[in-house]
Amino acid sequence: MANFRAGSALDRRKFVMAAAGTLGGVSSLVPRTAGATVSPSSAKRHLRLPSPIPGGIELAPGSVIHVWGSGDPAVTLPFTGNTLQGLDYEPSTITDFRGSTAVAYHVGSVRASDGRTYNLETDIRAYEGEYVADGTVHHGSFAFV
Repeated sequence: MANFRAGSALDRRKFVMAAAGTLGGVSSLVPRTAGATVSPSSAKRHLRLPSPIPGGIELAPGSVIHVWGSGDPAVTLPFTGNTLQGLDYEPSTITDFRGSTAVAYHVGSVRASDGRTYNLETDIRAYEGEYVADGTVHHGSFAFV
């Protein structure tokens, strides 16, 4: 199992590839599993998706994003005013997971082609490791944007 270590080009490449697979979605889980099967007749890939962590951030009554704002609670994001919840909160968004997790919060501004400026805050996470789905251990890479 690979870890995301500083100084290793291969590990950085895996991290970037996992993160790039989620552009265009608020929350995407896109595993590349060793346990995935391909039917010769239909050539469809059957993915074994992991279960989300229990709890998370409640956006509205009954609407929960299964993610915690892991990080130093002294940090307040400037545009939303949200504070990170603590260093002891789970950074992963899936249960029964054993592997590496990378979390990054980006803050800045962007300029559109028409010259308008927009504030930007992101929460990007990438994971690689083993997880349990349907009672079987699988290996996968995931990203959350």
